[in-house]
Amino acid sequence: LNHWYCREIHDMCTLLGYGADAICPYLVYELMAKLRTHRLIDQNFDDETIFKNYVAACARGISKVMAKMGISTLHSYKVT
Repeated sequence: LNHWYCREIHDMCTLLGYGADAICPYLVYELMAKLRTHRLIDQNFDDETIFKNYVAACARGISKVMAKMGISTLHSYKVT
């Protein structure tokens, strides 16, 4: 089996460019939960807040990459 591990914004942009409709970085979610458990992430944040912040950061990163390429909508970025 060939697995694609989505770890960086570049990975997400590549997947979207090849036509992915959804991305679930489950390994990142699992890692963040473990980091919080081991007190490497601030304990004031619960898992849901950490996940929402990650998703927001990814959305900003993808938008930034698309803006640098002169792309205004995700539809025009995806290969059909």
